[in-house]
Amino acid sequence: MKKYRKKITVSLVFVFFIALAGIAAAADDWGSLASQISSEQDKAIEDAAETERLAKMDRAALEKEVANLKAQEKRENRTLNQLRAEFESLRKVENQLKEDLANEQEEIDSIEGTIRGTANDAISLSRDNPITAEYPERTEILNTLATSKRLPGLEGIMTLTEFFFQEMGEEGRIVRRTGEFVGPDGRSTIGDIIRIGRFTTLYRMANGAVGFLVPDSSGERLIAITGEIPWSTQQQIKAYFNEKSNIAPIDPSAGGGFTKLTESEDFRDWLSKGGTIMYAILAVAIFAILLAVERFIVLVTKSRASEKIMSDIKSLVLKNRLNEARNYCSDKSRIPTCQMLHDVMEHIGHTQEVLENALQEAILKQIPTLERFLTTLSLLAAIAPLLGLLGTVTGMITTFKVITEVGTGDPTMMAGGISEALLTTQFGLICAVPIMLLHHFLQRQVDSIVNDMQEKGTAFAVTLIKNRGTVSEA
Repeated sequence: MKKYRKKITVSLVFVFFIALAGIAAAADDWGSLASQISSEQDKAIEDAAETERLAKMDRAALEKEVANLKAQEKRENRTLNQLRAEFESLRKVENQLKEDLANEQEEIDSIEGTIRGTANDAISLSRDNPITAEYPERTEILNTLATSKRLPGLEGIMTLTEFFFQEMGEEGRIVRRTGEFVGPDGRSTIGDIIRIGRFTTLYRMANGAVGFLVPDSSGERLIAITGEIPWSTQQQIKAYFNEKSNIAPIDPSAGGGFTKLTESEDFRDWLSKGGTIMYAILAVAIFAILLAVERFIVLVTKSRASEKIMSDIKSLVLKNRLNEARNYCSDKSRIPTCQMLHDVMEHIGHTQEVLENALQEAILKQIPTLERFLTTLSLLAAIAPLLGLLGTVTGMITTFKVITEVGTGDPTMMAGGISEALLTTQFGLICAVPIMLLHHFLQRQVDSIVNDMQEKGTAFAVTLIKNRGTVSEA
């Protein structure tokens, strides 16, 4: 619109200047100028009409464009409203997902713990495992999986699955290869290696020496078992390497069984395996033995009163020679029955009730001397297995702590830890059984002496009662 207005203004100005120019140039040619001006005016009117027509057309287009823009604005508003509604819906979904995630966090943590625990089990399984010597890279992969701060995802689960499938597959294989290992002299060497599953690994050196290999603490190197292997076992290994026999010595304990054949263990080493409790049990055993020896010496020297001794004492008493009878009993002081009769003689001449009470008192007076330390010996027999049980419980706690840290994938390590924990119970029972037998034997000796005193004392009291008129207190 502004474009056409500008054209009209320019045309009018042009006409005005032409008119002025005509007036100034030729007043006499007014007719011609008027005709020209009329012509120009008509042209300007035509141009104005054309400009107006074009302006009307441009305005219609602009109004149409405005209508289009308004329609587009309505459509955009509708789209905006739809997007806002969708945004609110997505926000609600997000909040619900956050709530679900918070509710499932405990389960996620449990899954993570299970995966990491399984990874630790896999690490334990790969340790002390001859298969790892062939695939050393898997140790690093498992360590990364177990120590990573990120949540092990599907890739970690697949890694563990591949490891266990590989382990199961290798356990059923017999692999023969040439490789490096540490020989019996402690130096690295190259030789023939045969791995039978994951339990037994055999080697043959260039000089023909054969033996068993076990993995080191990392599982990445194989080490020869030192010591003298039985000749028959060596011949079996050589025949298997030379393919002259399909029978090979197998060690399901992964080297532990053959290690026992080549290792000597003294009593001190055996004690140290069980820990401090073993020394406590040993101290109990030594103390119990000392008490048993002392009681054995004492009770063996306590003989029983023979029929001749009792006959001599009764004869002296019936003859009313009480002082001689007392002296006779004093000379036989190693016989508890004589000591008991010596005390009873102090009450000769009293009533039957007094004699019976005196007899019981004399017997009771001898019993503490006879039973000395027997109660302590019985207590030590009960303490020894309890200390062994304490050592086992302590060892099992330690073993389960190790299992918590490294997992349960290594049955050899678990069996070794449990075996050492049970050593204390074994030693406690070994000590307790002989102590109980000694206590029973010594208690039987005491019972025999007490029975002898009761028998002889009752017979002596009966003799005094029957001869009350003959025997009187001196």
